[in-house]
Amino acid sequence: MEKTRKRRNTGRVTLQDVAKYAGVGSMTVSRTLRTPSMVSDKLREKIEQAIQELGYIPNGAAGVLASGQSNIIAVLVPSLTDKACATFIQSLQQVLNKHFFQVLLGCHEYNRNKEAEIIMTLLQSNAAALVIFGSQLTDKTYNNISHINIPIINVAGAHQQQTTINIEMNSSEAAYTLTEHMLSKGRKYIGYIGAQMDNRLQNQQINGWNKAMLHHYQNADQSITTSDVANMQFGRQAITEMLLRQPELEGVICSHEIIALGVMFECQRRLLKIPTDLAVACLEGSDNCDHTQPTLTSIRIDYPKIGRDTGKLLVKLLNKQDRNEPECQNDQHNLFSYRFEPRQSS
Repeated sequence: MEKTRKRRNTGRVTLQDVAKYAGVGSMTVSRTLRTPSMVSDKLREKIEQAIQELGYIPNGAAGVLASGQSNIIAVLVPSLTDKACATFIQSLQQVLNKHFFQVLLGCHEYNRNKEAEIIMTLLQSNAAALVIFGSQLTDKTYNNISHINIPIINVAGAHQQQTTINIEMNSSEAAYTLTEHMLSKGRKYIGYIGAQMDNRLQNQQINGWNKAMLHHYQNADQSITTSDVANMQFGRQAITEMLLRQPELEGVICSHEIIALGVMFECQRRLLKIPTDLAVACLEGSDNCDHTQPTLTSIRIDYPKIGRDTGKLLVKLLNKQDRNEPECQNDQHNLFSYRFEPRQSS
């Protein structure tokens, strides 16, 4: 005789299912989930066992509607693979997790036309706050978020009055300082190689390089840039072209560490000695620069610290809202700047 197989129930387990399984009322289960301290230990353990055995997943959206509170922080980044974004997100999440907030992440892969769409999708979760990292938001996007009554923190992006707090990094000053550092070593012919030039921070970099060169009465005509994502191959191709243009080139400033590594590999292939024949330095470097041969002079941006600072500011702001404290006028549109010094490798 053929054995009849039971059809697996694919429906979502409800709060009522948990209550029935535990032999209690729905309000008791709801109370256990919201305020466990108001339920006896024995009853709480019984309900928790029912939740575990049934695989019940609480409806977070319903909880938000009932309480008017959300523990979700929406975060928009331009890339998931870029090291700056990854380290910022990790540090931000570590701070927020300690205060029982969860990060909901959106990525537009440097496509400004998708920013507004992704932000609106993120905000459908009824997020408690929005963090925007390294994005050059369009007017349409800012018009959309200007009507949202939640804290908005803009990190390393275009300074706009619609955001509650702006955290800026002076990339122009960093590039100026690094270029001036190379000039002080007696280099005169210094080029610039940059990627992702549709990004505001990268445009600040090339402006800082240009300013330093002109300030020291040197020509700033050797630059090769692309709007594409930074990679080693671009570094190798760019330095090849730059050396063809100007064989007497003495130094090069790179927007990204990975571009500088490509430049160094190409120099090694050509038997050019670094830094004797060509000095190489990069902005947005990391500890990896200490392990090249020779080591790579770079600007080190402390993205983990920026992530932690952003998290702390956000928690403070949300706690202030929970206490219904009035916001002072000076609390709006605060500007926190980060400045950097070049780290010279041995």
